[in-house]
Amino acid sequence: MAIGALALPIAAGVLQFAGGLFGASSKRKAQKREAERQFALQQQQIANQVSQQAYTHEFSSIMLDLENKRIQEVFDVKLDLYDDQLQINRDAAHSAYSAEQFKQIEQMQQASLNRNKMYKEVLRVQGAQAARGESGNRSRARADLINSLGEFGRDQAEFDKTIYSAKWAHNTRMSGIAGQHADANYSAWTKIAISPTLKLPGQGAGPDIINQVGPAQVKTGIGFGDITSGLSSGLQTGMMMAALSDYGLKENIEHVGKSPSGIHIYEFSYIGENTRYRGAMAQDVMVKVPEAVSEMDNGYLGINYDLLDVNMEKVAV
Repeated sequence: MAIGALALPIAAGVLQFAGGLFGASSKRKAQKREAERQFALQQQQIANQVSQQAYTHEFSSIMLDLENKRIQEVFDVKLDLYDDQLQINRDAAHSAYSAEQFKQIEQMQQASLNRNKMYKEVLRVQGAQAARGESGNRSRARADLINSLGEFGRDQAEFDKTIYSAKWAHNTRMSGIAGQHADANYSAWTKIAISPTLKLPGQGAGPDIINQVGPAQVKTGIGFGDITSGLSSGLQTGMMMAALSDYGLKENIEHVGKSPSGIHIYEFSYIGENTRYRGAMAQDVMVKVPEAVSEMDNGYLGINYDLLDVNMEKVAV
């Protein structure tokens, strides 16, 4: 009877203990499900963020390529206009030279006529004096002859001054034409002297990616810095192989043509040197083949000609 009385409380205690265990297990399961839900939600948010960043990057790259292409097209048009303007300047200078030469020839022909008239006048005076014969006063005849010769000498001196002044004025005008031609060429050159700068993609940290297992979170940041540092040694090697081709190092630059791929070719000399070279300008190549251009240790731009259909060669010393 005593044992029967104890059985009921014991059974109730066992049931309560079992219920407590079941309740704790259910709570832990609920917490686990919530943790899994939060994890899935967080992963979805990260995926959305990465997708949005990838879309933004791709869109920006496309727009950047279009803008750089437009910059290249505009600069190519400017270079073609520069060539056309040089031809116009040459034609204008040639016309001006021809007109000035024609004017000079006319002046010299007129001077020749005037000289002949002066000489004929002297001969006429001498003939008139000779016609008077011995019947006249010899002293007077001699004086008239001396006077006529003296007058001819003075006229000849003035004539020589006029010819000298005409030649000096001609040379001055020819120099002025040459100066105008040079100024016109320089004015045209200033419009294409500095190549446009292409826009480069921005650099910075990439998206933050969170790799989470359950409640634990491991944050790993992957940025472009890791990529660029891996490329730095290769870029340094490439720069050592590049030829100095920066516009700022050259003078006496003359555009001589284009390569089959459209690279503009120039003849030039390096500042302070007499040797002439033929090759490309780094600023131009950056527009067409940017991967062939690199910045040297001295801050100037260089070209890796192995990537171009243009050769760097010496043309004159």
